[in-house]
Amino acid sequence: MKITKKQQSLLDDYDIYGFHSGGGCMHFAYNTEHNEVQWLINPVDLMDDSKGKSYYEPNAIYPSNKDQLCMFGLDFNYINTDDKSFVKDCISQMNKIISTKNVKQFHKDDWCIFYIDTLENGVPKMKKVTESINKLIKEQD
Repeated sequence: MKITKKQQSLLDDYDIYGFHSGGGCMHFAYNTEHNEVQWLINPVDLMDDSKGKSYYEPNAIYPSNKDQLCMFGLDFNYINTDDKSFVKDCISQMNKIISTKNVKQFHKDDWCIFYIDTLENGVPKMKKVTESINKLIKEQD
């Protein structure tokens, strides 16, 4: 998938980059200072399950505008298993910074955290969480 001029403008405006994770999956992305942890950003669709309960499903495409709802996710599955305390600390930092009242959805488990927000509102939150994560990384060194 080719990045459009509008999408490139969004990448430039928010200081993020386009990333292809394989299998046709495209993301906007942002790095932490941990070489195995990066943010992936994808637009979401509002879906209904068989019981009529709504949920957000991410698309494997690039976001297309600043008002689009997106998933901002960190996946810790690829880091060394000795870093479990690091993951817990990251989740704790995200809980402090991202209020569940300020986003459409917030999810955390032992190896993945994400929230749903507009690109415009979500990027500053993502960068604030990243600052905290980078501080944790420096404290571990």
